[in-house]
Amino acid sequence: MTIFGLGYTTRLGLNIFFGSVVLCIYTPILVMIIFSFNSGRYQTLPFREFTTDWYARMLLDQNFIDGLGNSLIIAIIVSISATILGFLAAYAFQRAEFPAKSMALGLLLAPLAFPLILVGIGMRLQATSLGLQPGLWLVAMGQTIYVLPLAVLNLRVGIANVPKSLEDAAISLGASRIRTLTEIMAPACRSTIIATLLITFTFAFDEFIIAYFLTNFEITLPIKIWTTLVTGFDPTVNAVGSAVFIFSVTLGLVAQILLFKRQSGKLS
Repeated sequence: MTIFGLGYTTRLGLNIFFGSVVLCIYTPILVMIIFSFNSGRYQTLPFREFTTDWYARMLLDQNFIDGLGNSLIIAIIVSISATILGFLAAYAFQRAEFPAKSMALGLLLAPLAFPLILVGIGMRLQATSLGLQPGLWLVAMGQTIYVLPLAVLNLRVGIANVPKSLEDAAISLGASRIRTLTEIMAPACRSTIIATLLITFTFAFDEFIIAYFLTNFEITLPIKIWTTLVTGFDPTVNAVGSAVFIFSVTLGLVAQILLFKRQSGKLS
């Protein structure tokens, strides 16, 4: 007996495999969230009293607050920069014709296939060779470069869904290319632009490896979490990790909803 072209045994095996993958990914996160409300200092059973003290301590820890502030600043800079540059690049790749267009697009998207640690090491070596001092501004630059291909991919889909006749009509009426981009294309791609801002913001806010290689003493939130774990476990990390996870998942879900509605034609 087959179901949807696959035998029952095959489907059962696939379900077990994907179920195991989901468990491996989300079980540690679930444990972290559960123990963020445990009054005990150690992640051991039995579960002790329910408490929100670790969340209160998180809000009172100046190092965590500083890391949060730095991460928010970097994420805002990266999301805005990557979205603007990505929009311009996506428009060029979607609408313009120029030599070696496919090769240029492939080179632009190639970093997405590289291990992130190699990207971080390469960026640090390049910055050193150019005499650039590590710091938060260099982190923002590095993350913008890395996330730019993702922005281009998202925005190119949005631009492709805008009828070219709208641009042609605007240009025929005397509108400049810049005015066409800002007053026709950008509003028509509004939901895709917002989704791209959210996706790139989430990446920059959560990113650790590039931030680790491109900064010396400045602390971002992921770096603060890592240093806390390697220097001695603090249950506050569970609260911070849970808050970051919920925040990032929420932004990601909003972005996916916007992209889905855009593709289904329900949003501009």
